[in-house]
Amino acid sequence: MGPHEAEDGVYSPPSRSERVGRVLDIESLFVAGGDTGRVMAAKDWSATTLGPAQGWSQSLCTSVGICLESRFPMIVMWGADLVYIYNDACIPHLGDKHPDAMGKTLHDVWPEVWDELRPLAAQVMSGGGATWSSNKRLLLRRHGYLEEAYFTFSFSPVREASDGGRIAGVLSTYQETTQQVIRGRRLACQRELATTLARLRTQRSVCIRVPSVLGNYPDDIPYCLLLLWGRCPSLSAPRSIASSGLNGRRTVRAALVELENSGVLPRIINTTSLGGGRAVSELPPWGSVRLAAGSPPPRTAVAVALRSRGSATTVGVLIVGISDLLALDQDYRDFIETIANQVSLSLMLARTYEAERTRAASAQRSSLHDALTGLPNRTSFFRQLSRALLRSDQKSGRVAVLFIDLDGFKAVNDALGHREGDHLLREVADRLRRTLRPSDAVARFAGDEFAVLCEDISTIGAVEAVASRIVEALTLARSRDRFVVTASVGIALSGPELLDPEELLNAADLAMYAAKRQGRGRYLFYEESMRS
Repeated sequence: MGPHEAEDGVYSPPSRSERVGRVLDIESLFVAGGDTGRVMAAKDWSATTLGPAQGWSQSLCTSVGICLESRFPMIVMWGADLVYIYNDACIPHLGDKHPDAMGKTLHDVWPEVWDELRPLAAQVMSGGGATWSSNKRLLLRRHGYLEEAYFTFSFSPVREASDGGRIAGVLSTYQETTQQVIRGRRLACQRELATTLARLRTQRSVCIRVPSVLGNYPDDIPYCLLLLWGRCPSLSAPRSIASSGLNGRRTVRAALVELENSGVLPRIINTTSLGGGRAVSELPPWGSVRLAAGSPPPRTAVAVALRSRGSATTVGVLIVGISDLLALDQDYRDFIETIANQVSLSLMLARTYEAERTRAASAQRSSLHDALTGLPNRTSFFRQLSRALLRSDQKSGRVAVLFIDLDGFKAVNDALGHREGDHLLREVADRLRRTLRPSDAVARFAGDEFAVLCEDISTIGAVEAVASRIVEALTLARSRDRFVVTASVGIALSGPELLDPEELLNAADLAMYAAKRQGRGRYLFYEESMRS
């Protein structure tokens, strides 16, 4: 039985004192609500389905009182159309929807997410029990644009005590987790990038892998362009171009054309090259350029110069598209700046590794090659000879070593000087390269001594042909035929008695001296009698 219902069932209107007390109760209810309470007190509730506040049920008043006096974000949605009542803690999350949202329906307050919230509210209102959503993504229009936001919230039933416990509304407590979610995924991006970059040792691999990693985070990086320069910044000839988020290579080229034609990219290059650090650009319409998902790219981008640590030298630029669903705040800028710093550091380390590898390779080559002629040296020749003997043993073939010594070289060197002597040695090296078969190897030992390695020898005639060409090619005249240089060649073939590299080379050396004794410009095969 209600407070104004007589025992005989006849309605008894509230007395004047009861009506005055009710008004005072509502006023005190609103006064306790802070800013939102003042908004509620000024609102004409008779224009809503709730009717005048003085006529609200005790359950509604109790729910509103709990909501208004809580410092935790709380919302009461009452009636079949879910009239929206909220407290001061909700104001920051409403944006420019406050104060007009007070007393509207849930649908009218959040039409952009109505399709997602309606099933949750319907579940509660139909008796299906409370709901729970953790870090739910909602695209809200609360600051003049559609923005990405995340909330953890619950919808719980509120029952009307005066109507047999019927579910009359929904009570929602929530927490906006947008910053936590976005910061968490940005940290994940930075961690993945750091882990990936730590394994890279070349600038090319950095250029390939950076967009690959950044492409895993399209919510923050819809697209990116990574441009690396050569010695100087040049739009027309970047050394490397890599991207993520754009629809294929043609789209990347089209994007560069759009940026160049609009004058944006030249300005970015100029700004970053002069130490401007980063430039925020409102980009022109993209024309045919599309993201991988098929939509036009965002028209706001941040360009960050890629520099060596402690240096003003720009090695490239990282252009990152800014999500249309996020504000370009300081956190967003810092995130992109951190990524650029990671990339810059990785490029610097990669250049260091590449330089070290180049120096090591140069040192290795120098240790195995003659500085004057560029031919392999004695150490390198012995390595090749040892491997060739192993291969010949496995294939039952033979190996020939030809030891070459120039006749008359000392006279040229003494009379015409070391420069002419060096020139002559380089010419000898070039002639040997042109004369030998592709499978043959040639080396310079020291002074005017050279050696040739021939593999897979099946006949003596094959070696004689090589030796004959060498003798012919190394007949050189100097100073108008005043000096004629020739070559004496000693040949040793591997066999049962000559399987050691040192012994084989020594045998060829003995044969060379025997050839010299018989006259200039000839070749001889090694014979055992030469040892005596």
